[in-house]
Amino acid sequence: MPWLNVVLFLYGLLNIVMGSLGYVEKGSIPSIVSGCLAGLIVIGSVFGTKVNPRAARITALVIAVLLMGRFAPKTFSQHKIYPDGIEFISSLLVFACLLGGHVIGMKQRKQREGSV
Repeated sequence: MPWLNVVLFLYGLLNIVMGSLGYVEKGSIPSIVSGCLAGLIVIGSVFGTKVNPRAARITALVIAVLLMGRFAPKTFSQHKIYPDGIEFISSLLVFACLLGGHVIGMKQRKQREGSV
């Protein structure tokens, strides 16, 4: 699913950019390290789909869920849109895209098996 690879690549870039902005604006070393690490893992999962698509998608899903859990408290309790809300919403959208991709893939798989 090429569209899902594009979504994941952009999500990885967003994480790298947001981590870098956290470092530039507040001097936060954990922001740049975790943002770049999460972004690189997600981008790596895009390339990993050539070898093992299921493991690559699960890896991206785990990162999205972890980031949702990390950014949800401030998003909802303090109503912080930047940067917490942006990260939470983007992670939620990626989660939804991965779920949708799974459903589409399973439907295509059943159609192939039924037509054989």
